[in-house]
Amino acid sequence: MTGPVAQSGPALLVVDDNEDNRYTLTRRLNKEGYRNLCTANDGRAALDILKVQPFDLVLLDIMMPELNGYEVLEQMKANPALRDVPVIMISALSEIDSVIRCIELGAEDYLSKPFNPTLLRARVGATLEKKRLRDEVRASLVRLEEELDAARKMQLGMLPSVFPACTPERPVEVHALMEAAREVGGDLYDCFYASEHRFCFLVGDVSGKGAPAAMFMARTRSLVRLAIELSEQLGAAPLDPAHIAEVVNRELCQNNNDRMFVTLFLGLLDTRTGVLACTNAGHPQPHVLRASGQVAIMDCKPEIPLGVRSKSSYQTVTVTIGPGDAVFVVSDGVVEAMNEQGELYTIERLNADLSDAAGTCAANLVRKVAHNVNIFTGTAPKADDVTALAMRWRPAKPA
Repeated sequence: MTGPVAQSGPALLVVDDNEDNRYTLTRRLNKEGYRNLCTANDGRAALDILKVQPFDLVLLDIMMPELNGYEVLEQMKANPALRDVPVIMISALSEIDSVIRCIELGAEDYLSKPFNPTLLRARVGATLEKKRLRDEVRASLVRLEEELDAARKMQLGMLPSVFPACTPERPVEVHALMEAAREVGGDLYDCFYASEHRFCFLVGDVSGKGAPAAMFMARTRSLVRLAIELSEQLGAAPLDPAHIAEVVNRELCQNNNDRMFVTLFLGLLDTRTGVLACTNAGHPQPHVLRASGQVAIMDCKPEIPLGVRSKSSYQTVTVTIGPGDAVFVVSDGVVEAMNEQGELYTIERLNADLSDAAGTCAANLVRKVAHNVNIFTGTAPKADDVTALAMRWRPAKPA
């Protein structure tokens, strides 16, 4: 067994139990310009070398004592660290069954002895080129995964992870989560006090998936916040969700060449009275969970999503909630979550889950639904983002 002298260029390992064959093959490879060569005189020695240094190609003899080429190839393909190293099988055998077995085991190519110089040059060159291309693709995928991971962290950083505390002065208990179907998702949620006694919350779902949807999501969230802030500064009282939706819609329609859109439920709660003013732009209707345990779908029917038509108008619906009542909003990724059998989670399952957990705090309510959805889907791949927000009004009891 010999190691390679420090050389540039692709690293090749020649494995053959016959010294003359090793000499002949390494000489021919040298003539073709390959200098970074290493040899092993049996299969076990080859595996030992492969474990300690990287190679771009292995030229592997089939008929060897103790551990033949088939067995070496099987062990390489079973080892995650070696399975991607290309192998050209070499043998005096010319039977088609031997060729088929090698290819089935994962060999890149097959050469018969005695070596044809032209065929050797072509097959070694082609195998190394394929490996180079695979390495480039793999490196690009690693970079892409790193970028997507960074994008996911940035996206999650835009969504609240610390929620306003429920106090006598600010009597709202709120919690939300978003589980993306991909590295980055198109769902969004937000919650904040627009003024001293006006609590704003929203849940949205952008068309499409991946990075474009995430960027559109970020734009939508920023526009909603900006529109509410400007309305407050201009002294618009009370804040009108329909007006906010119309302003955001006009902006989203600008330069929207990809025709993306977003469904959005926007609610503004007066924390003194329990009056909830809301607008529904194409989003699934929220649930109202009464303190008595009753669960009902809010009468706030969906209108046209934002980003579809610039001159769309929206309606503000007013709902009065009582002390201890909660509003629960989800994206359609909840009710349309699918299990391995192709069954949907459905609105009926969501209704049952909400009835079972109607009296729990906002955080437990959201976690229970998300947990049940994950249990239901099991190992089935996620087709859509899963987002849920619960908001409960807990005003101080009169003295």
